[in-house]
Amino acid sequence: MRSNDTTRRGVRLLALSTLAGAALATHDAAAEPGLADEVESAIVVAGATEFSLHAGQLTGGDNGDDWQARAEASYAYASWWRPGVAATWQRENGRGAELTGLAIENIFDFIPSRRWPVHFGAYAEYERNMQEDPDRIELKLLMQRARGPLDLRFNIVSERETGDGSDNRWEFGYAAQGSYRISPSWRIGVQGFGDTGFDDQLGDIDDYAHYWGPFAQVRLASMRDRDVSLHVGYLAASGHADADGQLRLQLEWSFGEDSDD
Repeated sequence: MRSNDTTRRGVRLLALSTLAGAALATHDAAAEPGLADEVESAIVVAGATEFSLHAGQLTGGDNGDDWQARAEASYAYASWWRPGVAATWQRENGRGAELTGLAIENIFDFIPSRRWPVHFGAYAEYERNMQEDPDRIELKLLMQRARGPLDLRFNIVSERETGDGSDNRWEFGYAAQGSYRISPSWRIGVQGFGDTGFDDQLGDIDDYAHYWGPFAQVRLASMRDRDVSLHVGYLAASGHADADGQLRLQLEWSFGEDSDD
């Protein structure tokens, strides 16, 4: 009888641990669109240098204390190519903050499209995962229309894991932003991030997470061709999201770049 009871307890513990592991896998801050992501510009200015810190925290729901931060540095060697490096930290599932990824990124400006109604570019990134998960490749098609005080951007995002134990499917999503410069120092707008599914499982858009909301960007300091700006926003969740929303903060220091961008 004791051996049977022990066996039953073992089965129950195994079942509970399996369910707990599945729940933790389902609630993953890194899987939510937005957070430390950026709506990339298709514009590259030769000689421009940029340092930035992007951070986002989920609010409400089971993941209300999870956050992600990303530090980037880039330099445009030519008018069509801006490479950079990035590091990502995150806190999820109640654990402490951890360095989760180191990345090399590249932005390519499709120069002939500068005369078109929509300016096109491309983004390519390889991220080395610092945890036990596979590495990651991310590709984006960048679209932008910047005319006077109005700046409209739309990124088509695709990514997949690479290396041992990776999921070979491509996952798709989007990043969108519309903003208007209301003064030399202030810009306001609306921003959105969302997932649309995998290459073998594209379904109803409501089956995936989406975050949309307002933001404001203020230029904190400007001297010659050097600018420091702060971006603050709040995005509300819809669809199959793991939180009620997310707070976003971006601090950028750039020089050698058009201050209106």
